[in-house]
Parts: sequence; C-alpha cells; structure tokens
Amino acid sequence: MMRAAGTIVLCGAVLATASPALAEPGPQATLRIVIMVNDRPLKGATLTCDPDGGSHPTPSAACELLRKIDGDSTKLNVVPNPVCTDEYERHTVLVRGKWHDRTVKWAHSYPNSCQMKAAGGAVFTL
Repeated sequence: MMRAAGTIVLCGAVLATASPALAEPGPQATLRIVIMVNDRPLKGATLTCDPDGGSHPTPSAACELLRKIDGDSTKLNVVPNPVCTDEYERHTVLVRGKWHDRTVKWAHSYPNSCQMKAAGGAVFTL
C-alpha cells in the first residue's frame, strides 16, 4: 500500500511539473505579409507575435509597432510626412492572418517603396 501511495505521489509530481510546458500556448498573432511591385510578388514573410518570431527579418520591432495599434494595419503611419521622390512604382502590401482572436485581411497600395516603408516601418521591411 505504501508503495502504491509513493507511486501516486511521484506521478502527481511529474504531471504537476510537466503540465505548464504542455499547456504553453502558441503565438497570439500570426500574420503573412506579402509585398507586391506592379502586381508581381516581390517578398513575403510570416510574422508571429507574443512570442515574436517567424521568417520576418525584424519580428520584435514589427510586433512592437503592431502592439501599439492593437494589430490594426490601417493605423500604421510610422513617418507621417515622409520626404520621398515622385517616382511611381506601385508597391502593394497584403496582410492576412490572426491578431489575437481577430481575423486580419488588409491590403494597401503605395506609389513607391519609400512611401510604403514610411507608412509601415519595420512591419513592411522584408
């Protein structure tokens, strides 16, 4: 009987220490970001936030910007009045995925890469 009680206590201790690792949630946000130039795909990356990661080159900086606007890409405006040339080479950014419990589907076109990077900062720097 003592042996059985010892086994139960040992099993309980193992489960108690193992369960936090098993219950650890995945990222709270997963976004696929694609940049197109004149309707041709140029670059793409996956961005995960909370924890920050994915194939995005600067996930921490990108996630920090998105956290400030609660993942609402329409509010991105890192440099409000950028000094850019008047060249025209349309850059379109597509963002799809989940931000916490919300579905994200967003697209916007900019006249050139300077305007795009000014608006999206690290989020659009792929």
